[in-house]
Amino acid sequence: MYGRRARVGVVVPSTNTTVEPEFAAFLPPDVAVFSTRVAVAEVATEEEKVASLLAMHSQLDRAVAELASAGVSAIAYACTSGSFLGGRDSDQATCDRLTRTYGVPIVTTSSALVTALSTLDVKKVALATPYVRPVAEGAVTYLGQAGFSVTARNDLEILSNLDKGRLEPAASFVAATDLDVSDADAVAISCTNWRTLESLVAIERETGKPAVSSNLATLWALLRLAGIDEPLSPSVRLSGLPLPDSARAEWHGELAEGGE
Repeated sequence: MYGRRARVGVVVPSTNTTVEPEFAAFLPPDVAVFSTRVAVAEVATEEEKVASLLAMHSQLDRAVAELASAGVSAIAYACTSGSFLGGRDSDQATCDRLTRTYGVPIVTTSSALVTALSTLDVKKVALATPYVRPVAEGAVTYLGQAGFSVTARNDLEILSNLDKGRLEPAASFVAATDLDVSDADAVAISCTNWRTLESLVAIERETGKPAVSSNLATLWALLRLAGIDEPLSPSVRLSGLPLPDSARAEWHGELAEGGE
């Protein structure tokens, strides 16, 4: 059968063309990822963009229920902007509610990203995004609420999600290495619809800083929650690290149940 070692699930925006093939290319042997989609519209303005991303939340229960029925060990809402635009507290509440309702640990990409940065002992981040300004500002706000400061930023200001999915891995390398990383502890690349896993090793080598992308953080968190504890690909600093016990407990809902 597929997924003898582990089965995990991902909820992806309907216009995302990167998560599924990128995860499949970097999975360990005998691990399977199953996906379902939530509809999101291609829009004409920045204001419509923010609204369209937040509107996906109304479909999360249906999508998570579908994946939980497949017997997966953990589920990720694999949309960075869709999970950070409501703020850190709202995102944590969403993870906790869905975990309690469906009995499967639920992680969002934004919560995975901040857990990855914390695991790397990062405080200051140089951030590359493909986003338009209002969306990129939401990323900075969320990171600030989670205790991180953004020391440099490079936004490609692409409105269309389909266009982000057409970017080659070289685009994430250029965007990340164009950042001023002199005052940063790490480089973060935000957006699950941006090919990054093929460029992260080169980014770490070029910048001398740990490099974390939305897709790496999400895949790392999912696999660790599913009991895959070996070093992962690509071979960057995060990939060999375990998931902290506090994050594992939080995504299992144990901290909330214990009143901590």
